[in-house]
Amino acid sequence: MALQPCSAGFWDPVPLDSTPKTPAPPARLDYKLSFKDPFYYNGSIPFWKASDNVIKSDDFLRLAPSVPNTRGWVWSERPNPYPEWEAELVFRVTGTQIHGGRGLAFWYTKDSMEDGPVFGSKDKWDGLSIWLDSANPKTHTPTTMVLLNDGTVAMASGGVDPTKHMLGSCSINYRNTPGPAFLRVTYKDKTLTVSIDSLGNGQDFRLCLQKSGIKLPTDYYFGVSAASHSPADDHDVISFELKQLNPPAKTQTLKRPMEDAKIKQGEEFKEIDKEQKKKIEAAEFHIKQMKSAAEGDEVKGETTATLAAIFDTQRRTMENLVLVQMQIEALGAPTPEMLIKGQVPPKDTTESLKDSKNNVDNSAVLDEIKRVASEIQKESEKNIARIEAISQEHERKFKSVTDSLSGLERVLQSLDSRMIVQVNTMQTKMSEMTRESAETKGTMSSIGKYIVYALLIQGFLGVGVYFYWKLRVERNEKKFL
Repeated sequence: MALQPCSAGFWDPVPLDSTPKTPAPPARLDYKLSFKDPFYYNGSIPFWKASDNVIKSDDFLRLAPSVPNTRGWVWSERPNPYPEWEAELVFRVTGTQIHGGRGLAFWYTKDSMEDGPVFGSKDKWDGLSIWLDSANPKTHTPTTMVLLNDGTVAMASGGVDPTKHMLGSCSINYRNTPGPAFLRVTYKDKTLTVSIDSLGNGQDFRLCLQKSGIKLPTDYYFGVSAASHSPADDHDVISFELKQLNPPAKTQTLKRPMEDAKIKQGEEFKEIDKEQKKKIEAAEFHIKQMKSAAEGDEVKGETTATLAAIFDTQRRTMENLVLVQMQIEALGAPTPEMLIKGQVPPKDTTESLKDSKNNVDNSAVLDEIKRVASEIQKESEKNIARIEAISQEHERKFKSVTDSLSGLERVLQSLDSRMIVQVNTMQTKMSEMTRESAETKGTMSSIGKYIVYALLIQGFLGVGVYFYWKLRVERNEKKFL
């Protein structure tokens, strides 16, 4: 049977046998042609664009709500560069009426982001469209239809029957299912396969359509649109994932840091051996210990121990100096008190001979004295430097504590001022309330007095009227008699 021309290529009207199951081809996800929760980054979906009337939630996109005559869409901003691909759409269609209120459409077309009458998108499209029609006027059941168009056929016009232009259809209920429904569209080896899973949570796909001989070019755009009629349904999109089928093998691996520099130097780049790793881990452990110790109360103990070590070193230095002085005096040198008083004994010839004989020993002792003195000087300089560093560190900490205390004082002062203002305000309000209550009480007492006076006056008037009436009656009786 000859192939019949269609929008984006050709199709074979004879379906393939779907009974044998072949292993799934290797695939690689393209995150730039996919989206799922969390959808938004800086208020938008990266690499995708949604129409203005789409309701954006944290875990789904409501393209068309359950309001009659509403529609919406979401389209990829980047074209598809892969000749073989697999797209998986996770959606949900829910409604309270018996029959559906229109449905969704999956698009792979040359043009994108245009409103229209076909499930919220344009008519006369160029490419592939899969209609998830939940309001089929003939069967009144959810129907999936696959259509190709070359941009010339107006499917939404009244004189065109879309069923005569579709590749095929199936009736798998995806409306008001317990969980979300899955639509998988695979294009491989010029074969288009459409599968739906409405109850298996993406683990039990049922074949809806499989056609061979179809040519879908690259650089087309993916999109999803929806529309609601009367009665209306909610049309939600939960995720969209695109995978490249049979991706090429990697020809280049990522290089390590400084690997290019090593290669230029003609050296072989080697990883860190186990001993170096152990040294690095030990250094990191010591650094962590020092940081934890510096943050706690151990700093004071460490400072005290350092000062004690410095004082002990100075004490041992003084002992060494005293010992050297005693050795010099033992050789016949005058004591410091004699030098201060100027009592230096003269040398005789015998002593000069002894000095000449012991010149070698004296030179050795002098060298030892110089060595000890230089060590003492170096140790003193080190101690002075350590003391200065410790004093600077203490000054810095004291300054930080002082700054913190001053900041706390300012905060307390501001709180005190606020409390004073609040107390004054409360006192003012209490005085106003007291004044108002007093005025109200005075007014009530005045009204009570007036009421009592009025009652008394009415009583007097009543008594007077009674006596007047009684006298009048008695006079009339006397006249009658």
